[in-house]
Amino acid sequence: MAKAGVGYSKEARLIQITVPHGTKSTELSAVLKSVLVPGVIGRLPRGCQTCTSGDHVVIREELAETIQVEI
Repeated sequence: MAKAGVGYSKEARLIQITVPHGTKSTELSAVLKSVLVPGVIGRLPRGCQTCTSGDHVVIREELAETIQVEI
């Protein structure tokens, strides 16, 4: 299985999981099993390390084509 990225926004109380481009919906259960465990979620900068109550979870696919823009 390919690697997934996990991020957290304190302001939005949002856990974002980014999966590689082309990940099938049938593979999402395996991704969630490996990501939403206390060992992974506990490393995110959150107040309560074991509680995800009230936090939103968004699963996104990486973009196939990206460009870098200097601002």
